[in-house]
Formats: sequence, structure tokens, C-alpha cells
Amino acid sequence: MTMDGAQGRVRWAIRAALRRAAPVRWPTGSDVREWLRRQFEREDAALTAFHAVPLGLMIGIAGLHSASSRPSFVVPLIVLVALLAALSLLRARPGWHLAALIACSAAAGASLAALELHRTHTTVLSGGAITRIEGRVEWRETDERGRSRYLVRIDETRQPVLSRPPERARILVAARHEPIVIGGSFSGLVRLAPPSGPALPGSYDFAFAPYFSGIGAIGFALGAPDEPAASTEEAGLAERLAALRLGIAERIRASIGGAEGAVAAALVTGLRAGIPEAIEDDLRVTGLAHVLSISGYHMVLVAGFVMVGMRAALALVPVIVLTWPVKKIAAGTALVAAALYLAIAGDNVATDRSFIMLAVMLAAVMLDRPALTLRNVSIAAIIVLAMQPHSVFTASFQMSFAATAALVGIYGAHSRRREPAGLQRDERGWIGRAIQAVLALALASLIAGIATAPFGAYHFGRVAPFGIVANLLLMPVFSLWIMPAALIAMLLMPFGLDPLVWQFVGVGLGLVFDLAHRIAVLLPDAASGSIGLSALLLLTAAVLAAAMLASALRWIALPLTVAGLALASRPAAPPELLIYEDGKQLALVGLDASLSHLQARPNRFVEEQWRRALGSPDADKVGGFDCRDGICRATTRSGLRVAWTEDYEKTGDLCDLADIAIVARATLTTSCRSGAALATLRTLRRTGSLAFRTGPDGRPDMTAAIPWEDDHPRDPWNAHRAEPWPERWIRPVSPSTADGAPAASDASTTPAIATATMPADVDQ
Repeated sequence: MTMDGAQGRVRWAIRAALRRAAPVRWPTGSDVREWLRRQFEREDAALTAFHAVPLGLMIGIAGLHSASSRPSFVVPLIVLVALLAALSLLRARPGWHLAALIACSAAAGASLAALELHRTHTTVLSGGAITRIEGRVEWRETDERGRSRYLVRIDETRQPVLSRPPERARILVAARHEPIVIGGSFSGLVRLAPPSGPALPGSYDFAFAPYFSGIGAIGFALGAPDEPAASTEEAGLAERLAALRLGIAERIRASIGGAEGAVAAALVTGLRAGIPEAIEDDLRVTGLAHVLSISGYHMVLVAGFVMVGMRAALALVPVIVLTWPVKKIAAGTALVAAALYLAIAGDNVATDRSFIMLAVMLAAVMLDRPALTLRNVSIAAIIVLAMQPHSVFTASFQMSFAATAALVGIYGAHSRRREPAGLQRDERGWIGRAIQAVLALALASLIAGIATAPFGAYHFGRVAPFGIVANLLLMPVFSLWIMPAALIAMLLMPFGLDPLVWQFVGVGLGLVFDLAHRIAVLLPDAASGSIGLSALLLLTAAVLAAAMLASALRWIALPLTVAGLALASRPAAPPELLIYEDGKQLALVGLDASLSHLQARPNRFVEEQWRRALGSPDADKVGGFDCRDGICRATTRSGLRVAWTEDYEKTGDLCDLADIAIVARATLTTSCRSGAALATLRTLRRTGSLAFRTGPDGRPDMTAAIPWEDDHPRDPWNAHRAEPWPERWIRPVSPSTADGAPAASDASTTPAIATATMPADVDQ
């Protein structure tokens, strides 16, 4: 047969096949509706609609906090009742029923958030003040430099007597003194200030969490506190637990010492104040910072070892195995151990969430129900949000639930598809099991890293792309060495036999620190810059869809991911000038997000916040500001003229020679006649930190960090910015003797108290 004949036969066969083939039929609207109906039926069979409840709660909480006008919690309750009626009527229509369920949950979330705001009455100090305080120590910890940090419940202020004293304050004491016990009295001269606001517009507000914790001021002691007097108030349960927690941490540090002791104490008690910054940086860069915050990993290890140990011990007695429910007894014992761990570790979102989820899982075991399910994750989220609605805005809540939901969701999907592996598991040798364990750890680290990466970029402006390497190498050390040894040491502590075991824990931690530092040098993390809220929401929706949907609808995660990454990869141009709310920290911003600071040694905390948010390079640009005659001048990348001074008498000169004038004093002048933008300590108190760009008209376009509505801060944790300045103390002076009257003999002990509404540095 010739080549032409063979080609002709092939062409004939292709034509014949095409004639016999059915014509292409594109899906119609009815086909799509039928496919969607089948997917919804599958979701209904898997009961995935329950996951809409925590999702709706989050939407409602976020919506109420974002609203310009926050209604009373009664209004969302009325809406909730109406939506519940609609929910019952739409039960036969799955799509509408799901939408109504989310709407009901959102109304409930808004009610919870409004109720939390209604019952939180934290008095935040309205400005800097030096005063003497009398109070009761509720907490104490020691940092890596040996300084003491106290949480003081303030009972009285003197010299001056503050009209709006905060209920609680965090006080740093650097002077040497005998540490004050929890429950003891604190008396001394302190410099107080309100918690700072966002370092730049759109970033995290550092006044948010203290407000809901009841902390209204942060400061430092001017010298050592007075000798504490004997307390007449009986210690409550919370103070006793705090004292026990502190005593355990101090015993661990005394047994190990150094950075190892500080980290070991953090693993058991959650106290991180004494951890050296270099160690924290290495663990953060390698994606291991999560081990320092007591979370699900720690809870599961403790409960798991207790449950396995108790079950193995009971299995040694045949009578018990044959007559008692050994598995349920072991689960109950593990639950008690986890509750004790929670009491020692203190109260925070990650710990609470971990305990709640673990309690639900162990309760499921005791009730012969499946333990590791997404339903348990959703139940834990509902309980946490009901207890602390504001936690939905914290990185701890977002990252812990994202990682847990992704891990449990992927595990559930795998469990639904895998075949029974009874004989296969028995036939697998120890090498195969070891390989499987390593692959499982790598997969878990990869899934958790992908799920939490958007939140790390949004909150911290950094991601750890090589975290999987560090987790593979070091997490077995934590899981099989450090945490089991720490549990044994805690069991031996009441008998005084724990120091040697703690030293064994310290050896393991030393190995972790060394390897983490080497990995951090070889595989550093990446400064991504803060991604936008739209990108975060899309990527979060992708994580939830992939983890919680059981049907083919989960493939919607793919376009959501693509859209989120597209938005994240196209960040907006950085601002041209940043001004911190203290008026002294400011920096020019280049097109590449590089920073040129006014000060040769800028505030490290503020600089780090700016770097992370903008994704700035590690090296700052040199220069940018020309300082002479008390005025510093600079020009932004688009040509805006900037001038700064600390001399309030030069305010007029700044307004004449600059487009943006900054006066680091609380002047009465709040605007420039020339039309230039003016920022002073008085205006910055209202606006918080500022970011400037060039507007369409070529003039400065200002963005403020603190939103205001109706001439009042929108958020209650910033309401102190509208209050009068704190009182200042006028030193006592002897009465004039010009008229021959004798000086008061007690003038030195009866100081005059001023009730001025301006701080000491206000320029009249």
C-alpha cells in the first residue's frame, strides 16, 4: 500500500467517525440548575450548611464594627427574629435556605458584637500624664532584660488626682526592687499614656485589644515603687491561678536558665516576656513562631499523651479492660488534663479555641461519635465568637481557625475517598510507616502554611515560604522530645523531682534554636508587604470553600484563589510621606517603598510596623531631610515640600515654605492660612498617624488612621481622643511673705492640684 493510499484511508476513517459522532451539546440553563441541585443535595447530605453559622457570625460582627453608626444590640435581635421566620419558610429551597441561614447568623453576630460593646466600659487615659498611683497587682512578669512588667488595678491617683483615671494599667519597672507578689499593693510615681493607635492608616490599632481587656493606660515607673504594704484584700481564684502560673514559670526558668528556660516557660504557661528577641526572630522567619503561643498543637500533644498513657495503664489490668469503657475513661482523663493546662496557660483566643475544640472532640469520643470533624471546628468557632466577638479581628483567631479548618477539611476529604486499609496498614513495615509519617507531617505543614499565608501577609506583611523545611526538621523534636518531657516534668513538679527533666527539655530547645538560626540564615522569610482587604477576603473564601464544601462546588476555590492572588500581586502605590502620631517619627517613602527617616535613630517599633506594611527593603535610604535653624526640610518623590520643627514659634514660617507642615508641639493653631496641610500634636491626637499622597490637583491628599463620625471617634477604644487632656501637677510653692505673713509649715506636704485641660507642653 502506498503512502497516499494509507493517508486516504485515515482521512476516510476520521470523516466516518465524525459523521457517526453526536453533535456537541452545550449545557442549557436547565442543565446547570439540575447540576446545582445535585450539588446542593450532596452538601445537604454532608450537613455542610452548619458551617454557615460561624461564617454568618463573622460577617455580622465585622459588619457592625465597620458600620459608621452602630445600633443597639436590640435592633439586630429584632432583625434576627424576622429572619428566623423566613428561615423556617424556606426550608424546602436549599439555596434560599442557606442564604437565610447566613443572614440569621449575621444578625446574631451583630447582636453579640453590639452587646459586647455595650457591656465594655474601659476608661482609656486621654493623654500623657505623670502621677502617683495606688493599686493592686493583678499580674507580673519579667522580660529578657530583667525588667518587671506589672498589671495594676488602679485604686487611687495623686499629684495630680486624675478626673478620668484608667481602671487598669500596664507598668514597666526598670529600677531594681523587690518584686511585688500578685495581690500585693503597688505605689509609686509613673508616667502613663494611652495605648498607641495604628502606626499608619489601615494597619492594626494597638488600642483595640487593651480596650476589651480593660487596660486603659501603658506606662513606666519613674524609679522603684514604694515598699508594698500588707494587703487586706483576700486573693480571689483568678489571682491564685495567676500566682500559680507565675510560680511555675519562675521554677522552670530557675531549673533551665537562659533562653531555653524562657521558651520552656512559654510552652507551659504562655508567658513570653523573657524570650530573647533574636530567638523570636529566628522562629518567626522559619515559620515556627506558633510553638511559642499555646494553641491546638500543644493542647493535642498534652491530651494525646495523657489519653494514650491512661489507656495503656488501664490495659494492664484485664478486669478493667473487660468491664469498663477504657477509651471513654482515657478521654475523660485527657479532658481534665487539658482543662488544667488551660488554667495554667491563661486566657487568650488561641488557647480558648484549642481547648473548646479539644473538649468537643473528647466529648464526641465519650459519646461514641466521630471526633475529628469540621463540625467540631465550627462549634468551637461559634463558642469563641459568642464569648469574645471582637476576636474575629485578631490574627490569632484568623490564623488558628484557618489552619485547623484546612487540615481537618483536607483530612475529611481524604477519608471519604480512601479505601479501607486494614490489611494494607498491617503489611506496611516500619520504614514505610516512617516515610508515611514524614509525608503526613510535610503535607500538614504545607496545608497549614498555605491556609495562614494570606493572614500573615495582611497582618504582618511577611510570609515564611520555607516554613515547611523547618517544620519537617524541628516539629518532631517538639512532638517527641520537648513536649513529652515537659509533661513528665509537670507531673514530677509537686514532688520536687522535675529540675533534671527540665534540663533535658533545655537540651532539646537548644538544638531547636541552633537549627532554627541556621535555617533562618539559609532560607530567610520574604517581606511581602500588607495585602489589601479585598485580596484577603477572596483568599479566605477560597480556604473556606476548599475546606468545608463536600461537593464539586469546592472547585470554586480555584477562581477565588486566582482572583485573590491577582489583587495581592498588584498593590497600590505606597504613600509619599508617613507621620506617626507622636509628631516626631516621619519618613519619606520611595516608589520602591524604601524609607528615609527624619531621625538618625528612628523608633524601632514604628519603623518595623512601616516596613512590614509597605514591604520596604531592609536598608533605609540615607538623607532626605535637610535640617538647619530648627527646621528640617524635604521633598517627596512627586515634589511635595515637607517641613518639620519642634519650635512652635516657627509655625508660620513652615506654613509659608511647605506644602505639608509638621509641628511637634500641641499648638493652638490647627490650620495654615497659606492652605498648606498642618499637623501638630493637637491635630495628630485627633487623626492618629497620617499618610500623604499627591492628589489629582497636585496638592497633598491626607489619609488619617482614626475614623471620626459626627465630630466623635467612631470606635470606643479611640473615644479618649475627644476627652480633655489629663490634669497636670503644679509643684508646691511657699506662699509669698511679701505681706509679712509666715509661710505655711506644711507647704511641702500639701501640693497644689491643677485642673488644667492642657498638657504641660501646650503652647498657649
